[in-house]
Amino acid sequence: MNDPAKPLSLVVADALRVRILHGEFAPEERLQEVAVAEQMQVSRTPVREALRILAEDGLLTYSPNRGYSIKRFTAEDILVAFRARAAMEGIGARLLAERGLVDRTLQKLAAVLADGDALLARGRLPAGELDAWRDMNRRFHVTLLVAAQSDLLLRVARDAQNIPVVNEGAFRWYSAEDFRRQHTLHHMILDAIRRRQPERAERLMQEHVLEGGERVRAGLSLAGGSPAAGGS
Repeated sequence: MNDPAKPLSLVVADALRVRILHGEFAPEERLQEVAVAEQMQVSRTPVREALRILAEDGLLTYSPNRGYSIKRFTAEDILVAFRARAAMEGIGARLLAERGLVDRTLQKLAAVLADGDALLARGRLPAGELDAWRDMNRRFHVTLLVAAQSDLLLRVARDAQNIPVVNEGAFRWYSAEDFRRQHTLHHMILDAIRRRQPERAERLMQEHVLEGGERVRAGLSLAGGSPAAGGS
């Protein structure tokens, strides 16, 4: 876990953030300094600072009597997060269609989409390959956001994913057809950007993100409506 380029508190915060966003903690579960320090084999001082950082990021809540606990997100929080992502990533796609993409970025995106094509070519996506799909999907979206060269768009889109069920995506609720549909949208978004079609690129990106949000909404409804702050 040691990273000499980072303060230990940030290393601890990063490690905890990954665990929270991957749903390893239950909603409102307390994170006790001593227990976390023992698990990570560090002193309580960097843990205390890490918990404060994560509270500022909106992943933890602090109570004077209970300390830090995992934040419980509502269905409304999740809806707003997907809408924010759709707006920001839609604008990013529009900007890229207006400016055009450099060959290096086009090649990188083409390689990402080829990875998705290969996963789909195996038929119904096996549950064991969801991590590979999440990685492909993340690389597609992050590459486009970085290429847009807007710190504001990147920050808002990333902040919108600071909810476990949003960060993990809707993939646990996807059918085989959903996987194909969403990846077709990936291809259509890149095609619109290549063709320098700003309105189309923005519309397709918004449609893509909001469809993912709808799958989450439907999945949570079937599961009883509880988004589970730490679960996905």
